[in-house]
Amino acid sequence: MDLHSELRFDADPYAVFGMLTDEAYIVKKTIAAKAIRYQVSVNRNDDHVTIELVRIMPPDVPDFVRRFVGETIDVKQTDIWEPADPSGARDGRISLEMVGMPVTCSGKMRLAPAGAGTSVTISGSIKASVPLFGGKIEEAVHQGLTEAAKIEEKVGQAWLAGER
Repeated sequence: MDLHSELRFDADPYAVFGMLTDEAYIVKKTIAAKAIRYQVSVNRNDDHVTIELVRIMPPDVPDFVRRFVGETIDVKQTDIWEPADPSGARDGRISLEMVGMPVTCSGKMRLAPAGAGTSVTISGSIKASVPLFGGKIEEAVHQGLTEAAKIEEKVGQAWLAGER
């Protein structure tokens, strides 16, 4: 199943990228998304940045999915950002794995100037290799990731406005 999200922020690309790679911001958005526990690391190599985030989430999914996931959903996310061009735009890759489940999501990210602000677009695909229920699981994951993007945008706007 295809995934597409666009987040908009009222700041320039450099400020938005600084926020997206700030461990305190990552923790704040993770807590806002109702993570039970989390672990985050941000590794910088010149202007290349890798973010690794493991979230233990409550199983806020339909009942038919819950029997596959158990008491929690462990999500391992890796974001890899490439260096910026002169405008501050940059490309990245994202991958998500639901630990212990045959469910993955992978795609591309683009951070770029958009009018007076910045947009972050994520385009990828969700794959659930579960006979009979794969499509329904993909729909549930899609819904969860779309909601997480909305939360991230809201937390990010507040962060950029000084609410830290």
